[in-house]
This record gives sequence, structure tokens and C-alpha cells, in this order.
Amino acid sequence: MSAFAIQPKSNPSGSSAAAWFDDSDYLWNDKRLSGSLPLSDQWQSPQLQLANPEIGATAILFNPNALAVSQGIRDEWSMFSDIEFLPVKIKGHGTFYIIHIISSIALPNGSRAKIAPLPSGNIVEVESFPHSFKPKFAFFRINQPDGSAASRIGATTKKLYVNHAGAVAVQQVAGAYLNTNEVASA
Repeated sequence: MSAFAIQPKSNPSGSSAAAWFDDSDYLWNDKRLSGSLPLSDQWQSPQLQLANPEIGATAILFNPNALAVSQGIRDEWSMFSDIEFLPVKIKGHGTFYIIHIISSIALPNGSRAKIAPLPSGNIVEVESFPHSFKPKFAFFRINQPDGSAASRIGATTKKLYVNHAGAVAVQQVAGAYLNTNEVASA
């Protein structure tokens, strides 16, 4: 086992197990979250809402641009220095915390990835990591390749990854809302 990708879990109906959160225009996307630089010193908590308030909040909230966790999950994961917890106010449901992964690595040599053609050159998808890859971070992201369009702004891939310890922590406290899928080994 080398690394696992975190993905929102779906219900049998195909809907997301985690409640959707967003702004009123369904366009909330803080681009700073795509990088690994710490943001807590400059973060101002946005006021967001649930897309379907009648369904209610879940312990994990989903948005294509971020995951937010309840205070209870934040407490459980507070031991991981790879995560920065950024508060967001969810209308009618109090404060949740964006999980911002601040540990990132270059794509390991021997990995296979789909790369967008130039001028982008960005990683679209990591297909596999080398069999010998042992991530040192419990939670991490992959840096975009040097010279790619996204690397010029300090962006990482959107996908969140975990090592074995991170996968165990995710499954123990958030397994009802998140999957940890093993990334293939090359």
C-alpha cells in the first residue's frame, strides 16, 4: 500500500453522502485552497450555506473546491500537522472547518500521470505511484510540474491524498462520507 486518494462517498441513489455547501450563486471557489501555503494568518471566515438546507448538515460538507468538517472531526484530526483547519460559517449550522492540506510533494519518479498538453502542462490525474513510494505525510497533495501553468501560481493537484495512517483516520471518523481509494502502484 502506498497512497490513497480521498473522494466523497455517494449514496445508493447517486447523491453525495456529505451535504453540499456553497455560496448563494453556487460559485464559491477560494483559489488559495489549491496551493499548499498556510492561510490561517490571512483567512477570513466566509458566510456560506447548504445547497439543500432541509436535508441538514452532515459531519463532512462537500464542495468541488473543498471539504469542510465539523468540530468533532476537526478535534479527531488535530494531531495531523499536515492539515490547516480554516473556519467557515454555514448559515443556520454554525462553524465548520475547511481542511486545507499544507503538505505537498513533487510527483514521485516512476509515477504515471495524465498531463494536459502545453501550454498548460498541468497534471490532470495521477494514475499510479511507484511500488516503492511510502508517503511521509499522512495528508498531502501533489505539486504541479515545474513550468506548468498551475505551478507558476503555486498550485497543487485538487485531489487530496493520504498515507496508510491518514486513510485509517479518514475511515474511522469520516468513513460514512469519504472513501479512501488506493492509488495503483506502477
